[in-house]
Amino acid sequence: MVKRNNNRGTGVDKLDHRVTVLLKEWAGLSGFYGYKEFGLDEVLALLNTAGWKTDVDASDPAARVVVQFKDGSVIRRSKFTLDEKGRALKVY
Repeated sequence: MVKRNNNRGTGVDKLDHRVTVLLKEWAGLSGFYGYKEFGLDEVLALLNTAGWKTDVDASDPAARVVVQFKDGSVIRRSKFTLDEKGRALKVY
């Protein structure tokens, strides 16, 4: 049996990666194009145009809360936390 090494980064890196993937998904749902090669800051800049506003709350080092607004009302909301094994999981 082969043992896998799953230590590919710190918990914060894993949370930021999950947030980046989520924001790219939201960019596609919002009708934007050309976002697939963007990093976290570039995707945020794209999503904060054309009446859209996206907030990423990183005040807790073990969690990220992402909220997307359009014209002042919440359109999408998601939360990611680290579990006891250091995995970044989406909270439903």
